[in-house]
Amino acid sequence: MKIKLKPVLTALVLLAISSPARAENCYTNHAGNVISGVVITLEERKTTISNDIEIVKVPLSIFPEQEQRRIVADYILAHPEKGNAALRIPVAVKRAVAGAEKSMARSRKRAEKGLCSKEDSDEFCRKAESALKSYLDNLVIDGTITPAERNALGH
Repeated sequence: MKIKLKPVLTALVLLAISSPARAENCYTNHAGNVISGVVITLEERKTTISNDIEIVKVPLSIFPEQEQRRIVADYILAHPEKGNAALRIPVAVKRAVAGAEKSMARSRKRAEKGLCSKEDSDEFCRKAESALKSYLDNLVIDGTITPAERNALGH
């Protein structure tokens, strides 16, 4: 029995296009209960999570620290315009990222003022960005930050 693949593939493609794609995450609280959905609001101590069935507003304290960090990172990934200040990453990591960003901005400003060539500045920024990227990747590997936090940092 031969099956024609073209109609089957066409049907699968149409199904994939027609059904709304909505990625939902699952967050497990201290009691082991799972809340699934998309983080739509984030406050200092509360979050609102929505899925196809319900919208729930819950305190962040019901989640273990690792889940809280994931919730914050997922919110920032969905709302990049909010910035990444809310990330709950270690202070040393925040300082390293801020320091790298400042040094690259300083290099660009020096090039604008003619204190160094644009090529030298671009080379410095490329190396600094590469070093920061490696640093963040290693932090994910050793578990200091989560992959979602790494993505939210954007480097």
